[in-house]
Amino acid sequence: MRIEHLTSFLVRGEKLVLLKISYKLRAHHVAVYERTFAERTLPLIREHGFRFWGIWRTVVGDAQEYLELWEFDSMTEFDEKWRELMADPRLQEIFEITGPLVESENLSLFEPSLPGEKMISMRQ
Repeated sequence: MRIEHLTSFLVRGEKLVLLKISYKLRAHHVAVYERTFAERTLPLIREHGFRFWGIWRTVVGDAQEYLELWEFDSMTEFDEKWRELMADPRLQEIFEITGPLVESENLSLFEPSLPGEKMISMRQ
């Protein structure tokens, strides 16, 4: 599922949600991707005020596999902030560079499964 299509799944309960983005890079593109992410994508994420938990890559398992985690207070917040980010022309420029480097991409939104349990959050 492409990032741009996620916003069509909205409006459930107003509770914390996590966005998980996982993808695999094509062989020999790790350095270009990581440099672009560090120099262009991450500053844009921060500028838009996202609670971005981070990006990880595999140590054991499928080579060139990456995982990103993002936190939102609600589906409404996700919808608003995600649409704003997707509309930023700088992100579209980044996608022109990184899109051809990505072999597969999966996106999932998660909600808490144990109501009332204390959640880890990046909220200040």
